Amino acid sequence: MKKIAVFPLIAAVALAGCGKKKQKDPSGDNNTTTTTAVTSETVAATETEAVSTTAASSASAETTGSTETSPVTSPPITTAAQPDEALLQSFYQDLKPMLSLYFEDLLKKQKDSGYMEYAFYDVTKDGVPEFIIKSGMSEADFEIKVFAEDGFDGCYQIGETYGSHTNCYYDTAANDLVFVSAMMGKMVIRYTGMEDYKLKEVNIVEKDLSSDGDFDSVIADGGLKALTYVSVYKADANSEGYSIIHHADGTEERKEGLYFVFTE
Repeated sequence: MKKIAVFPLIAAVALAGCGKKKQKDPSGDNNTTTTTAVTSETVAATETEAVSTTAASSASAETTGSTETSPVTSPPITTAAQPDEALLQSFYQDLKPMLSLYFEDLLKKQKDSGYMEYAFYDVTKDGVPEFIIKSGMSEADFEIKVFAEDGFDGCYQIGETYGSHTNCYYDTAANDLVFVSAMMGKMVIRYTGMEDYKLKEVNIVEKDLSSDGDFDSVIADGGLKALTYVSVYKADANSEGYSIIHHADGTEERKEGLYFVFTE
């Protein structure tokens, strides 16, 4: 997830620059699939598909479980674009209320309790980060969704994958987002890439930690770096909740209340 400061699990929080950036998905491309919109009007439908602001049809963008490398539609880009600081600040300012609305919807669905992790990474390597949200009722059913700004006034979903026992990293060689899951001595590394404007898992590597080494050594040997991310938790209706910033270096910083502003 190139580091931009919050979920490289981050950069700085907030969603306002969506109307200032050229749309990634060019109009007139009949093969382009419109993904889920995430705007202040549609955040309440976080677990269902929303209508994109730029097209009439929509479809969920899901990562595949294939263990084989999938072809991409354009030459891979390994160098991230230099960010436009003014655009980034605008993006983060807009994102703040979006994250808050997303979490409020979780609380409604889960009877005033909820847990969410969020982070940022420039998946598309265009200088503006995409944002990653992990949420669910429990560790067993956590899902990860990745959203990108739509070039107008909202954002849309570009990818989805399972999130149980999963954290986000980035590949220091290719600058690609990587999902790493580990449980019961088994480790699964899911490398991603872009295909038809969607995030896809292009390679899956499984490790047996008893024979391949411990978790940290596998991560280091693979050239992976953790993303800073923020976890937000509210136990019940009477709780104010708290948040923890999980820095990439392994240190943590607790914030009282629901924290949707972060800079690093």
